[in-house]
Amino acid sequence: MVIIQIVIIAIALGLLLFVFSGKQTYTVRAWKKIAFCFLIFLMIVAVIFPEMVNQIAHLFGVGRGADLLLYILVLSFIGYVVNDYIHRQNEKDVIYRLARKLALLEANSKLDIKNKK
Repeated sequence: MVIIQIVIIAIALGLLLFVFSGKQTYTVRAWKKIAFCFLIFLMIVAVIFPEMVNQIAHLFGVGRGADLLLYILVLSFIGYVVNDYIHRQNEKDVIYRLARKLALLEANSKLDIKNKK
């Protein structure tokens, strides 16, 4: 095994430990944890058996395994960006609704104070 393979596998396992030992681990959904473990597993397999990635790439009509991995990375990044955008839009919507409710409550309380005088 080449030194770079050992380093990459060690980094992958370190990432796995880092993600699962964090304080916010309990808030992450189970399917995301399973998907992350699966991706780390695939990464380790791809590092140990790089020729297998080339064979899979040829099955999909891609010339090299590195190209296939790049295409998958780009698609994953685009999916992440779209998911993050939707999540942030939902958060903005919640903040706007809360701000409107707060404004109405403050206006009602000021109106009640004026009516009591």
